[in-house]
Amino acid sequence: MLTIQENVDMKAFTTFRAGGAARYFAKAESVEEILEAKSFAREKKLPLFFIGLGSNVVVSDAGFEGVIVKLGKEFSHFKFEKGTLVAKASTPLSMIARMSATLGFSGMHLLAGIPGTVGGAVVMNAGAYGEEISQTLQSVKILDDDETVKTFSLADCEFSYRHSIFQNSKKIILEATFQLTPGNSSEMILAQKKIMEERKAKQPLEFPSAGSVFKRSPAGFPGALVEAAGLKGKTLGGAQISSKHANFIVNIGNATAQEIYDLSELAKEKVFENSGALLEKEIIFLGKF
Repeated sequence: MLTIQENVDMKAFTTFRAGGAARYFAKAESVEEILEAKSFAREKKLPLFFIGLGSNVVVSDAGFEGVIVKLGKEFSHFKFEKGTLVAKASTPLSMIARMSATLGFSGMHLLAGIPGTVGGAVVMNAGAYGEEISQTLQSVKILDDDETVKTFSLADCEFSYRHSIFQNSKKIILEATFQLTPGNSSEMILAQKKIMEERKAKQPLEFPSAGSVFKRSPAGFPGALVEAAGLKGKTLGGAQISSKHANFIVNIGNATAQEIYDLSELAKEKVFENSGALLEKEIIFLGKF
């Protein structure tokens, strides 16, 4: 039986540690409980939103007049069998990336620094250092709009850069299957270590954030475009366009969701004025801004 709570502060459930409350909040531990949440939202005529680790979402200070469902620990399991990896949606991507390197399988080991879950990574076709989720993915098990469990092939997912069919969709990812390639474990662990050191040196990991704010643009790297627009280090209240990496907005001290949103809008506007590039956000802003 699903437990639904009212007016739950979402700061603790998002990596930005900012924003307001969800009108309703629940942790789902089974497909049946997901169906209960869907039924509840339908009954209340409210929007429904699913989160994993909350690493790319900000809830409005005024709250989200809807139902937020976090996939619980029962959705956080994975198993390796030879080169085949089956991972449930709420499994941290970084854990899988590290484990694959330890076991000597390549194809996902360079994704170790990406915050978030397998489900979120599939939705966004997450990638780093030349590796993308879609390169090793074989199939995805989903709960479809008609409330039946289906399996989607790689082609069904319609992957492109930071995009999949699951964005702006009511399809819910339950688990994903990947085919990895045997590789040299010590070399992969070394590559991982180097990447993590690079991230620490170049990215503001010491502050709460949601990772990259903008998707890569045909006009260039978003961080470089924001920096060229003169906004690196720009502060608004407790939010800052990082002085270390301009494609990060960080919470330097009790930032509000509105301050984070306003800075992202300012960056979009100034980059467009400066270079004509129209940046697209990776972060999802829930509620009224």
